[in-house]
Amino acid sequence: MRSLASITADLKLFAKYHLVRRVFDHPARETELGIVPLAYDPAAYAEAIRSYAGDFEVSTLATIPYLGTEHEVLEVVRCARAPRRKLLVLAGVHGNEHAGLLAVQGLLDALSAKPELADSVEVRVITPVNPVGAAHLSRYNALGYDINRDFMRFDTPEARVVRDVALSMRPDFVVSLHEGPQEATFMFTNRAVSDALAARVLDDVRDGGTTLAAQDYFGSSLNPAGHSPMGRGGWAANAVWGATLNMMSTCMWFGEQGVPEITLESSWRLSDPDARVRGHVDLVLSVLKALREDAAA
Repeated sequence: MRSLASITADLKLFAKYHLVRRVFDHPARETELGIVPLAYDPAAYAEAIRSYAGDFEVSTLATIPYLGTEHEVLEVVRCARAPRRKLLVLAGVHGNEHAGLLAVQGLLDALSAKPELADSVEVRVITPVNPVGAAHLSRYNALGYDINRDFMRFDTPEARVVRDVALSMRPDFVVSLHEGPQEATFMFTNRAVSDALAARVLDDVRDGGTTLAAQDYFGSSLNPAGHSPMGRGGWAANAVWGATLNMMSTCMWFGEQGVPEITLESSWRLSDPDARVRGHVDLVLSVLKALREDAAA
């Protein structure tokens, strides 16, 4: 278990860098929070995602220019013949959180091998949401914004892309794939996610071999392990967050729309890629299963 001094140090850094929308004026790298990079090459990643075009619809949602390069935000869609539920998956909102990006290929492999996993459910993946940050190993976009603090004002093109897809698609559920400095994996849920579904998803993630965190990255104990409900204070808590800090995350914004979202946070301190990626794939497949069952009920 991490020491109080270690947790306190991370909290100071978190407040310094993560409680404002715009921290820098460029996609700066973080060097103080112990991030272990995984193997990610933007050109190879885009090529790999496009290779799924035979089984999925793959398209470019937006291009973000930076230093003479056009960085693509890709969309991958698997649409059932008569979808009764819709799932939106967000990967790479923070470009230096690589596990979520790499998990997309594992998810697409699973759906290619077993198309029935998405029976009656439309699956739509946006990856990387922050392509400039992903290319430069940065949490921030080309202009130094934290996209996941911009779902109130929508000043960033990347946040607007997610908003526009969501308003057009009207998803029944959203999963956002992230990482953090805690020792193991946990998830945030907004107020639209039931405790029963959260418990079921956690069971599936744990049964897949992922270690669930006893504490989140704020040092708060998680009971049950791996679950941090957010927004349970209702609209008032979100209003205070927005009014005092002038920002909102995807989890909060979708909660305001009445759309359940789970944000999974694996540990970016782990050097084993599988230990970081596996939980993301298992969580999405678990949510898919729940949506299929709900559609059939």
